[in-house]
Amino acid sequence: MSSTVPAAVQPIQPALRLVPGQRPTLDYVFEAPLDELAEALHVEVLTSEITDAEFFGCVVVRGSRIIVMLSPNLGEFETDFFTRYLTAQAYRLDMTPLPTPFDVEVNPLIEGVPA
Repeated sequence: MSSTVPAAVQPIQPALRLVPGQRPTLDYVFEAPLDELAEALHVEVLTSEITDAEFFGCVVVRGSRIIVMLSPNLGEFETDFFTRYLTAQAYRLDMTPLPTPFDVEVNPLIEGVPA
């Protein structure tokens, strides 16, 4: 395992500490091979048990880890896309303008703890 940070990763402000001192570019998130992206950005992808037709997935940020939980009803393309999309959301990368179906709600998992 190499500790080299990809060139497409830029320094960030201290307020966002998912990968200490680093923030990916949107191009990197959507163009890097998914396994490389997951390793470099500490992204773990899990299959959710939620089968609601309106649920495509969610993302949980814990320290320097990003956990992406996806609907079990997604195909290969959707799994790849939503993993990247939710990773970009976790880093609060600007993806405007997005089509209405991709609006995202940010909610705390624990009542009283800001999202």
